[in-house]
Amino acid sequence: MKTLSLLIIEFAATAHFMMSIVLFVFSRRSVVFLPQAWIMLIFALMYGIATGYFAGRSQLPEAGMLHPVMLLYLVASSFLQTVQPLGLCLPGYLQWQRMWKYASPALLLIFLYIIGTLMGSPLTHLHAAEDFAAHLLSGDVLLRCLSLFLSAYYIINLFRLPHNLVRRFILPPYLRAYVTALGCTAVFFIVVTIRFSMPMLLCYVLLFTGVNLFLFIRLLRPGVQAISYPAIKPVKTPPSPAEMSQSELNDFNEANLHRFEMMEYVMQKEKPFTDNQFNRDRLCRLCGFNRHVMLQSLRSQGYNDIHEYIGRYRVNELKQLLKTGEMTAPQREFVRVGFRTYKTTLLTFERYEGVSLEVWMQHKGLPHT
Repeated sequence: MKTLSLLIIEFAATAHFMMSIVLFVFSRRSVVFLPQAWIMLIFALMYGIATGYFAGRSQLPEAGMLHPVMLLYLVASSFLQTVQPLGLCLPGYLQWQRMWKYASPALLLIFLYIIGTLMGSPLTHLHAAEDFAAHLLSGDVLLRCLSLFLSAYYIINLFRLPHNLVRRFILPPYLRAYVTALGCTAVFFIVVTIRFSMPMLLCYVLLFTGVNLFLFIRLLRPGVQAISYPAIKPVKTPPSPAEMSQSELNDFNEANLHRFEMMEYVMQKEKPFTDNQFNRDRLCRLCGFNRHVMLQSLRSQGYNDIHEYIGRYRVNELKQLLKTGEMTAPQREFVRVGFRTYKTTLLTFERYEGVSLEVWMQHKGLPHT
């Protein structure tokens, strides 16, 4: 169990550290990523400290009920989770003065615990409801109750956050789902804090890391979608059989390039993609490659798969016909470039060009209906 616990906490620390580094890089282009970067780093440090703590013990600890360490983590994480989504849609809210004011109760509680620990204040061990009732008026237990109530306050604000933001902003659906999931994981951690269980704690760590990875992936999506596809360069003559054979013997990368040039020559000269029945098997037969070799060559040049390669050519042909005026009604003439339906035409065009066909035609000054 100890080994499994260490692996899970190390995974959480590594995942949050990785997310923080990437978000710091993103923040150089857009400041809205900066709060998330710092918060992910703080969580990475928390889990890193927990990893060292667990690694230095011969057996797993039994925290009992409302352990101070669990409660202080709950207060800190609840506060950080509350402010974390704000940076994505309301960066102006994250001002130091308002941040300090909002964080002051949590900081005061942490300060009191630190002072009590330095002064040698004894820790009250609670394992059952009777223990809690017997020590209810002790300073240690009162601070724990305050920590629990303060955490509940932050968590309630977390659930209210999407409803408050949606009044002034168009909130993405994924952000609403993310904030709700954060609130649910925080509530789950309250249960773990009240009735400590190591398996439940590990489940919380995995859930919390998974929720943050979900947001991280959604934040990366626009950047991934903005990556341009390889430009289609004219190939007037295909590589000769001798060049193909020599490159296959001498240089793996050169062989992939020559195979790709052969595909480009076939696609540009014969335009087989204009047939809506055209597929990867026919492309393989025309070029004389098997699927594995063809896919390997395409990926070496920046394409993900053969379908993406064919779709790219169809979109490019559509653009050329529209620019030259040979096509004036794409909603009826889409079959000329190989698409089966107009809906597929629109979806594929927007995927590769980043804008809808209608917007692209407006930008080019082309007539559209």
